[in-house]
Amino acid sequence: MRDVQGLDTGGSLPAEPSGFVGRVREVEAARTRLASHRMVTLHGPGGVGKTRMAWQVAARAGLAHGSRWVDLASVRDGALVGQAVITALGLQDQTGRSSVAVLTESLAGQDVLLVLDTCEHLLDECASLAGALLAALPGLRILATSRAPLEVRQESVVPVGPMSTGPDGDALALLTARLEQAGRAEPSPNRVPAHDEPDELVVLCDALEGIPLAIELAAPLLRSASARQLNRQLAQRLDLLSPDTPSDTDLTALRPRHAGLRTSIGWSHEWCTPHERLLWARLSVFPGSFTMTAMEFVCTIKPLFGYDLTDTLASLVNKSVVLREGPPGARRYRMLDTIREYGAEWLKRCGGQDELRLRHRDFYRHLALTGGESWLGPRQPEVYRQAAAEHTNLRAALQHCLLTDTSAALHMTADLFYFWFACGNLREGRHFLDAALDLDPEHEPGRARALWVCAVVSSCQGEHRVALERATEALELATRTDDEPARAWATYAQGLALTLQGDTGPAQERFAVALPLAETAGEEIAGLLCMASHSYLLMALGELDRARALAERVIARAAPTEDIWARSFGHYVIGTLDTVDGHPARAIPSLRTALEAKWLLDDAYGIAITLDTLALAAVDDGQVEWAAWLLGLGDQVWRKVGVPQLGSPDMVERRRTCEQRTRDALPPSVYEHHHRAGFTLDTAPGEVPVHLRQPYLLA
Repeated sequence: MRDVQGLDTGGSLPAEPSGFVGRVREVEAARTRLASHRMVTLHGPGGVGKTRMAWQVAARAGLAHGSRWVDLASVRDGALVGQAVITALGLQDQTGRSSVAVLTESLAGQDVLLVLDTCEHLLDECASLAGALLAALPGLRILATSRAPLEVRQESVVPVGPMSTGPDGDALALLTARLEQAGRAEPSPNRVPAHDEPDELVVLCDALEGIPLAIELAAPLLRSASARQLNRQLAQRLDLLSPDTPSDTDLTALRPRHAGLRTSIGWSHEWCTPHERLLWARLSVFPGSFTMTAMEFVCTIKPLFGYDLTDTLASLVNKSVVLREGPPGARRYRMLDTIREYGAEWLKRCGGQDELRLRHRDFYRHLALTGGESWLGPRQPEVYRQAAAEHTNLRAALQHCLLTDTSAALHMTADLFYFWFACGNLREGRHFLDAALDLDPEHEPGRARALWVCAVVSSCQGEHRVALERATEALELATRTDDEPARAWATYAQGLALTLQGDTGPAQERFAVALPLAETAGEEIAGLLCMASHSYLLMALGELDRARALAERVIARAAPTEDIWARSFGHYVIGTLDTVDGHPARAIPSLRTALEAKWLLDDAYGIAITLDTLALAAVDDGQVEWAAWLLGLGDQVWRKVGVPQLGSPDMVERRRTCEQRTRDALPPSVYEHHHRAGFTLDTAPGEVPVHLRQPYLLA
């Protein structure tokens, strides 16, 4: 992705919020404050427009390395704030290092703006992270949005209030713009045109106190009522705020601060049908966006059991209570925080929140389970995309499991093995696995499985001692309980940890034991990984023929399932062996195949390692411009991973040699041109860059 300056920034600004109106002076004042202070917090109540204003300020910040946006609205566990920032920045460092260490390394030497949006529910964690990063990174500036100041030493607080009202105010401009948009999208012959009652619109904006969200909610109501009618009803609602005051008292002076927003939300609530109100309340259990399928499962308990909610949801979208996102084939829905909070309050009054949260948990437990069950097959990219889209909901379901059901927590964290291990989420997986295992002193069913999953994840993080401890405990528990699948996996996990810490003899013995165990237990994925890992080990030991034979077995065994993930391991080994053997033209197709699979599944480590090998094959094949481009793209991915070449001396040396040979073959300016083309390439998870699929076109 690219920020507003056009530089590659990983987690840069999201798409510009549509229809931003007014606040020219406020945006410029906040931008000026940011130029003279290293941290600025836009402080104001919910619904006042802090997020939209922050986007405008960030887009105009003008720092050399751009702006990075982090949405914290759906993060409920303070321990995951650092991980949320890492993920938003497009980093995939999966080591056991602290979040501060990872972010400090990634942002070192950059003049960059970090936007932390919606901090109020995580004040202590956001303040701690912001303080540590500001101390370590002299070029960093932070822009936060929050309903309360973060109380960081370097913080400068900018109050964000309502829009200006009156005939020339920004509030009227916003309402007029929304009415024009609504008229273009859905003309209504019964609606009084906005230009026929301008004075009433001014009164309406004033009654709503110029609060943007209140105005956004009021605009759809003007499709079926005039501004005069709405003003009359709104005045009646506001009178109810002070029922015991004398009739000649100035009610405006007695209203609670920002009563207009509360009244507008309640007003929208009253204009909803009973079914719409109930659905609004029930949708508040979703911490982020959701699909129609999820809504239908979670929300259709009595009295909505068996009820078709399609039209009900569409009506909430039309009333601006629910936002609709994405193309028709991948439609998702969400509510703004303030709207969700109002729905949650009603859910408490209506009852049933415990049952709804349980249904939310069970829906996403089932999604995790079915994703794991269908992982070995043709649906792998689809399963990855679904899990990535539902990441926020999966996280919320896991947190619910940890709070209420240890057995469910163990099973769900293990079911998501594919998401942790194959799709670049090791750090978060380790967090949830450790938390679930720490809750289980009684050895609940499922502990052995969670242990070996934790062992594999820990190995990939470089924590081999922890991995061996977890794998050994898993093996002992599986042996006592005659859990043959867990025995196979735990034995494989031991072999993987031993391989990565350099104990090659014991590792080979573990792989030799694990493979027949996996075959007997019917654990096909364990068998494939065992052969793939063993082939890596044999290649490192120089037993090239045995390594090739095992890699070919992996490809042959996985081919009938149409799997791409397991086969990518085999293709990588064969491509590497062909490169070592001096057959680069034969190696390139295998490495391309491996790379495409890893890219479709967002396996950053696999992508980076394979790019380095493919660059070497390209040099050997005389495609030196393409090699420079591949090295640049590899540097971009390694930067996200955080530890170039995983810190392996052998890998570092191979990468250095490849780069030197490429530089020697090209004029410096030509090398830099192609390297930069790769390094600055816009990349996105699941979208394979075109130059990996077809010959490199000189540019």
